[in-house]
Amino acid sequence: MAVLGKEQFLDSIKTMLKDNTSDEALKFLEDASDTIGDYEERTKDSTSWKKKYEENDAEWRKKYRDRFFKSEDKQEPDEPEDLDDEKPKKLEFSDLFKEG
Repeated sequence: MAVLGKEQFLDSIKTMLKDNTSDEALKFLEDASDTIGDYEERTKDSTSWKKKYEENDAEWRKKYRDRFFKSEDKQEPDEPEDLDDEKPKKLEFSDLFKEG
């Protein structure tokens, strides 16, 4: 079984269909052309997914490991400043419900 390029495959179909212009023959030809076109589009991605996976894996492993060895001298994230110096009003349980 030979693996054909798009043009050779469509020529092979054309040879089989000859002068057949029925709706079924034309639909088959359209479906074959669209399928091959879609396949070519999907396979032209030349990204090295294995390399990308390995880089990502190494990166998150390093981050995970480093979190156990981070220095205790590092400053904690800044606490938000209190805009009001007043203490909030203390609520009672009865303040939560209003009769109405």
